[in-house]
Amino acid sequence: MTNKKFFSILFISMMATIFANILAISSVNTLTYATSSLGESIQQSQQELQSAINSQVQQSITDTINNINDSNDSTINTIASNQTQNSTGSSIDVIKGGITSLQNDPSDNTTTWILGGVYRMENLSSEAPTFNASFYMVKTDGNSSHSHDIYDLSLNTPIINNTLSNSTHVNGTTTVTMKDGPVTNVPTNITILGDSAISIWLDPSKVNNHFGDSPIYGTQDLKCVDTPAYCK
Repeated sequence: MTNKKFFSILFISMMATIFANILAISSVNTLTYATSSLGESIQQSQQELQSAINSQVQQSITDTINNINDSNDSTINTIASNQTQNSTGSSIDVIKGGITSLQNDPSDNTTTWILGGVYRMENLSSEAPTFNASFYMVKTDGNSSHSHDIYDLSLNTPIINNTLSNSTHVNGTTTVTMKDGPVTNVPTNITILGDSAISIWLDPSKVNNHFGDSPIYGTQDLKCVDTPAYCK
């Protein structure tokens, strides 16, 4: 009986040890799995966080670029809008004013001509603007009064807006009425000077130096519009 009891106790002790080892191994495996899962979860969270940060940074950069582009577009539009305003506040798409100029006679340095009239320019924002002018020309002594017309503007280059000099340049050809009849295809430069003045250059070689070698000048205002009673 004593031996049997001894072996029973030994057997129970061995089984307890085995179960204890099994439980210990299971706990280690469980801990290892939990640790591994936690590591993977942390890594996944870091990746998701990095992806979210990258996405936000990229969106921020895109928004900034778009804002800069919008700002530039707005600035350009503002400059263009400012350039397309004359002194009366109307769009330069339709600009009108007076021809008010003195021209020297190239054949006689002592002779000066007075030019006075009107002009009208339309559709400057298009590829086919129009320009029409009509003015008198008379010597400063009151003699030799006559008139001229300029019309049929045809561009040969795009309109140039020079923001540095606050001017707009229109280059092309026009028809100019002369004593012997209209002269066509006269090289012409029309320069809008700010919001107050204008110059008209006609190739002297095509009009027999009739207007001298300097541009014809005018204003962007009409007194007949400002004070119509004086023009009745």
